[in-house]
Order: sequence, then C-alpha cells, then structure tokens
Amino acid sequence: METELGGDLIIGIATYVDETEEKATNMARRYFEENMKMFGSLGFVRGLSDQQITALSSGSAARSAGLPTMEDAVKSGAWIVGPTERITERLMQLQDRYPGLEEMNVGASAMSTEQSVILEQLDRFGKEVMPTFKNQAK
Repeated sequence: METELGGDLIIGIATYVDETEEKATNMARRYFEENMKMFGSLGFVRGLSDQQITALSSGSAARSAGLPTMEDAVKSGAWIVGPTERITERLMQLQDRYPGLEEMNVGASAMSTEQSVILEQLDRFGKEVMPTFKNQAK
C-alpha cells in the first residue's frame, strides 16, 4: 500500500499570534534568538557554518556572523507569525501540500519563552486557530 504524501509525517512549526505580522515578529524575536543560541551551538540549526556555530558563543561575534534572523525564519516557513487569519491560511497551505498529513506540532515554546507567554499563545491558538481545523475533522 502506498503512503499518501505527508502520511507518516509530523511537521513542527513555531507560531506567534498577534494583531500584525510585524508585531508578532518583534515579540517572538528574542525567543527565536535564544533558541538559536541554545540549539545552534549543538548543531540542531540546519545550514549554519562552523564559523557561525563558533560565533554563537560570543555575543559580539554572533552579531556579525550572518546568522539567520527572525525574518528569515518567517520567510522560510519555520515560524508562522501574525494574525489568526495568516496562521490559519499558512497551516491550510501545508495541509493542502501534504494531503496525508494528520499531525502538526505547533506552538510558542521556543527556548526561554516565559510560561505566561506560552499559556497565552496556546490559549489564543486554541480559541482562534483550532476551530477552523476542528470543523474539518474527518
């Protein structure tokens, strides 16, 4: 039996819900940067050169190392930020691209995110984004 595209796959997406993409990007930036510091130096951020990984341990060197930015993460789709409609639309695009996809790991739990922010983001996601997908349940 052939697996449908997206079957046996779980996609992980970091999200941040806010009124505008710009505001959400700015609010999520420090969590993205802390996550980069933690996991980049361990080799868990794809595409970093050895020089960039070394620079992560030095604040001054990191600033000029050409590391990926929050804007890069949004552009690549690693983070989905902005108003509910944008996040829903982007998740639907992934659903359409991978018709066999049944699970996604989404959330705002990057390294150093305060518990209050995680809870607020999960609450907003659950109330503002999830109902669209619950209505589609097979």
